[in-house]
Amino acid sequence: MIERKAIYDSLRLKMEEAKFQFEREQKPHLQNRKETELKFIHPQLIKKLEEDGYKVKAKKFYIKPLSDELDCEIGFVTGKSSPLYEVPNFTKPNSSDSFDETPAWINRESDHALDNFLKSIKDYLVTPTNFIGNNINTFLFTWNPNRWDWVDLQACIDHLENVGYVERRWSCGNSKTIKKGNRVFLIRLGEEPRGIMGSGYAKSSHYVAPHWDGTKGKTTNYIDIEFDILINPVNNVLFDKESLDNIDPKIIQQWFPQQSGISIKPEVVDALESNWFNFIRENKCIRNSFISNDVITDITGSFLEGKSKEILQTRYERNPQARKTCLNHHGYSCQICDFNFETYFGEVGKGFIHIHHINSIAEIGKEYEIDPKKDLIPVCPNCHAMIHSRRPAFTIEEIKEIRKTTYSGLA
Repeated sequence: MIERKAIYDSLRLKMEEAKFQFEREQKPHLQNRKETELKFIHPQLIKKLEEDGYKVKAKKFYIKPLSDELDCEIGFVTGKSSPLYEVPNFTKPNSSDSFDETPAWINRESDHALDNFLKSIKDYLVTPTNFIGNNINTFLFTWNPNRWDWVDLQACIDHLENVGYVERRWSCGNSKTIKKGNRVFLIRLGEEPRGIMGSGYAKSSHYVAPHWDGTKGKTTNYIDIEFDILINPVNNVLFDKESLDNIDPKIIQQWFPQQSGISIKPEVVDALESNWFNFIRENKCIRNSFISNDVITDITGSFLEGKSKEILQTRYERNPQARKTCLNHHGYSCQICDFNFETYFGEVGKGFIHIHHINSIAEIGKEYEIDPKKDLIPVCPNCHAMIHSRRPAFTIEEIKEIRKTTYSGLA
């Protein structure tokens, strides 16, 4: 039992590292098991799940024996209705509680599912925006310079280029159905040039605040938008009416509405996303925010995932959708050394991480389709530099082994 107590103590420490708050030690409810269980809460996790649109009824978490046997497995369980079992961000359960067959996470010699699950929770909590699967709703927002002068537009674009994203509060009209993680496009109205000038994701669900026109006592609905692309119409072309007509020849979508927050019909979303990416790539709207630090020389040609361009050195434009999917799956911690910029630098480090192509597009040398979950991986700049410190680049496994061996030698 002393050894098993050490297991419970170790798991409690790991739970607390993942921000679970220990409540008490207790007998398993309605069970005749001889061992006690550890009960936890996690208000921060519950709040984020609810913000992402999930209904959370199960708000207690347990480290407990999974059967009546004295030497049974010890694992993590919560209520069967918990979204932890369905959200793709989280490692899947690898065991179950024999009392009611509730799925459970445990560590085994060859399967550290519980450790991986707790890590996925930590990553989920620091992810700026939660993007769940591909079936997210898409909304159209508007900007009419005749009604409101966006005086800091270029400053927003500069921030996006330097940091990788920029956040703005935006009126969503009468819409109250927009949820955090929904896709957003921004279209410019009024005089020419008119057309789509930005894209991003909802950083929040709708909320009420004083009206943007300053009328005393007047309010309106807002959401926070995290833009991944913004175009200044003074200097650049927009995704205009002709482009929109090409993707929507039957005119099933109202592309120039009078208010923000209208839903974009699912029938045209795929065509919009595909043509929008081609447009921003061809017009060089993707700059530092979606460029990796891969230093490539003497490579020419184009790639489905990116095409080369000269910026002091040859680099490759990155698909922002692929980056978002990669980070949604892996989180914002380096997958080699586990470094997280927000943890160490606070708000200034939020959302910062490099994205590494496991199969270098320079060495493939042709068009290819990528799976962002398998082909892309977040790494810190230091580990990224070491990966590319030789040609061909080190593999992730090689760098991990070098790091492990070096640390062992220093110990």
